[in-house]
Amino acid sequence: MHVLHITQSLDPAWGGIARVLPELATRLTAVDVNSTVACLHGDRFGTAPPFDGFDVRSFAAKPRSPLGRSPEFDAAIDALVKTADVVHIHGLWAGQNQTAGAAAHRAGKPLVVTPHSMMMPWAWQRSGWKKRLVGWWFEHRNLRRAAALHALAEGEAASMRELGFNANVTVIPNGIEPSDFENLPSADGLEARFPATNGNKWLLILGRIAEQKGIVPAFEALGRVLPDYPDWHLVVAGPDPFELIPRLQSIASGAQAQITFTGMLERSDVMACLGRSSLLVQPSFSEGLSMSILEALAAGLPALVAPGCNMPKIAASHAGVEVQPEAESIADGLRPLLSQPGHEWEKLSRNAQQLARDHFAWSALMPRYRALYDECVA
Repeated sequence: MHVLHITQSLDPAWGGIARVLPELATRLTAVDVNSTVACLHGDRFGTAPPFDGFDVRSFAAKPRSPLGRSPEFDAAIDALVKTADVVHIHGLWAGQNQTAGAAAHRAGKPLVVTPHSMMMPWAWQRSGWKKRLVGWWFEHRNLRRAAALHALAEGEAASMRELGFNANVTVIPNGIEPSDFENLPSADGLEARFPATNGNKWLLILGRIAEQKGIVPAFEALGRVLPDYPDWHLVVAGPDPFELIPRLQSIASGAQAQITFTGMLERSDVMACLGRSSLLVQPSFSEGLSMSILEALAAGLPALVAPGCNMPKIAASHAGVEVQPEAESIADGLRPLLSQPGHEWEKLSRNAQQLARDHFAWSALMPRYRALYDECVA
């Protein structure tokens, strides 16, 4: 089985799809699925790092193209599709999707579309008129023609079905390798670089700084709560593509001394952050299934999430709390957590790790991905 994956970028700074797709493509070899990933480079799409286990075909992006067009990609897509058994599109609203969807249709190859949260209500309605235009132009056609739509969580699947483009929706979550989080590296190097964090317990916000992540109401809440807990420090680990940091600093000005922005981190430093932190804060408006949440759970971090994260299991498993993505609700969720005694933190941590192992291990998910592809081909 050969699957052609289509995505805009594999640059780590993009997070999200760029984080999970290489993991998926690598793990699929365990069920005899070989992968080629076609992406863009240059302009805002960055550069794909080297990967083992799958083939990467990277094409130069047309400068300043709003949808991410690439004449090189358009010229090559028919040949790439002919070698594939399945064409798997990751994400919506990309110029690549028009030519990839059309090429799959011409070649009679089944199409799988994973929106990665982009059909969740908050994301679907944001810049709504632009998305309606692109949808009318080509994206809605891809959704209707797809042999299957792939949701990462039941909540996302419900939103996709409600939109009515395609009733064939399969739910398979993102995954993690639990053993990767058993012996995490020391954070001594991070503490040396960011001395304000020394000697404190860490709250962690991990990933791209974006409004979608609920970071604005989170900072409104943290600005109120952190001064009451001087032994806690917020570490915000990730790039700032939308230049939100000045706004966030202003919002939480009363807690400035308890907040550190690290910027983009190498993978080893991300793992050190997970090992050093005590709580993940991610009250997102819209997620498919966040890799940062899964990795935090695997590392033993309880999580504060919102319904848009599609992770009701966190509260149900006593591995954290679910709040509304509003400042008051986030503050109300934070205060009892930050006041927990040590033995209660240990229980939360064990529950988080158990949840990750039981429901999100790649080894258990791979047969389900293989079955999805087999059904589409059949």
